[in-house]
Amino acid sequence: DLTSNATVTMPASAGLSGGEVIVVKAKNLTSAKIIINTQASAQKIDGQDSVEIESPFGAVSMVYVAADDWRIV
Repeated sequence: DLTSNATVTMPASAGLSGGEVIVVKAKNLTSAKIIINTQASAQKIDGQDSVEIESPFGAVSMVYVAADDWRIV
């Protein structure tokens, strides 16, 4: 359970070949959120530098599709 914001950073693109999946799942967020940041400024998650989970028990699944490109699925 989080009472303050937490940050997660995606892995670097080096060594990834495509198809890798990352799931970030929250437990009970009472007054906080989980911020998912990219590794570098060129790396994007659906075109964004970061995404946030704000809902209790919320989740985000992302797949690596190409150089510096993660997509939410």
